[in-house]
Amino acid sequence: MTTEPGLDPAGGGAAPGARPPPSLARTTFLALQADVATALSDLTMAIVVARALGPANRGIYFLALFAAGLIALIGNMGTATAAIVFGANQRVPLAQLHGIAIAFSVTVGALGAALLLGLADVWQDSVLGGVDDTMLVLVSISIAPLIYAQIVGAQLTGMGHVPAISRLRIGLAVAAPLLTIPAVLIGDGEPGWPVAAWVVAMIAFALAVGRLAWSRIGRPARPRSAGIREVLSFSLRGHLGTLAHQGFLRVDVLFVSAYLGPASVGLYAQASVLAERMSTLGHAVYSSSAARLGSDPPEHAAVLAAEIVRALLILMIPVAIVLAIGSKLVMRVLFGAEFEPAAEPFAILLPGTVCLTLWYVLALYTLSTLRRPGLTTIIQGVAFLCAAPLYWIAVREWGVNGAAVVSTAVYFGICAAGAAMLVRSPAVRPRDLVPTPRDATRMLGLARAALAAVAGGMARSR
Repeated sequence: MTTEPGLDPAGGGAAPGARPPPSLARTTFLALQADVATALSDLTMAIVVARALGPANRGIYFLALFAAGLIALIGNMGTATAAIVFGANQRVPLAQLHGIAIAFSVTVGALGAALLLGLADVWQDSVLGGVDDTMLVLVSISIAPLIYAQIVGAQLTGMGHVPAISRLRIGLAVAAPLLTIPAVLIGDGEPGWPVAAWVVAMIAFALAVGRLAWSRIGRPARPRSAGIREVLSFSLRGHLGTLAHQGFLRVDVLFVSAYLGPASVGLYAQASVLAERMSTLGHAVYSSSAARLGSDPPEHAAVLAAEIVRALLILMIPVAIVLAIGSKLVMRVLFGAEFEPAAEPFAILLPGTVCLTLWYVLALYTLSTLRRPGLTTIIQGVAFLCAAPLYWIAVREWGVNGAAVVSTAVYFGICAAGAAMLVRSPAVRPRDLVPTPRDATRMLGLARAALAAVAGGMARSR
């Protein structure tokens, strides 16, 4: 196993004009702290909300947050994906990129609110059944801050400011339960109160991200037409793929909502959200490797991506096996007996979560190193076209378990397609994606090095 272009702290390069990024091991560890804090925060809120609201109102709460996230994802037109790439290579001036984020946030926030509130009756009679007018207003308010935080957070991540972003995410992880738990108690089982707490937390996080961006980038600049064209050219080529990704990732919830109702949404959402928490380390590696994959020579980036794939397999497969075996116990202990039916879809989704986590890294390699956003669009578009009719059949015939089976199959398919793109590099062979005992030994060494570096930094700060 090579030690030069992979997870070696000394490896890598920097974008022109950027300071050299911190070591990948250290930034991964710092991002992992934020992801662990976020996972624990989400788990705490999930337990509180599930036990206080029950499956039906838990489903309504999920649908409200789902609507906000979906509108923000569609409306940013792929600029969050572009921001992480252009933040790394700086082909568009960073201040202009920040200006584009502000313009998109305001514009899409207004359009999304008009669409959501103007067609409130349509949504409430179909996929957002149970979400009342007050919650729709709250969701509308959250759209602009959510988009802004997505785009600018991605830009700062691409620039290599993972430690600073991680600190903000830890702050959000602490603040969210402090807001949500009192809201649940005050609301006495009504889902609108925790939705309001979530909106307040998102606004506060967006303000914190904006303050960080101002300090690291400077005053936002009015974007020039050339910069807008370049960003949109890149983002739109990949945006259909992003939409398709969210299609096969979340359309299962819409089918469950339409055919089975809010209570089944509550059970299935609990299973899917908990399964996705297993990808915590993958998210940390994704953030910390963004600058390297966007600026390293292609062959070095390919070797790095292969090493990340092996590392994630070593860590995630044993966790998935343990969670699948104990799925009923996990659901009963964490969320109560009424959520025990979520155990089966949870266990079915776990292998898919492993594949989905690997896909994020493989897609980042395709976007940042190969500069081929259209390819991720094709892969994810084909996946969505296959998934939609399968969800329609599976949910009607087998309920939430059918939705989980289709999800896992689709995640496996896109992961295989991403791996096929990686092994086309002359620096990576198929066997380079299979973990070895040397990988496990090296990971332990990197973990010790990262812990020592962080401990040394904390000692110096005191």
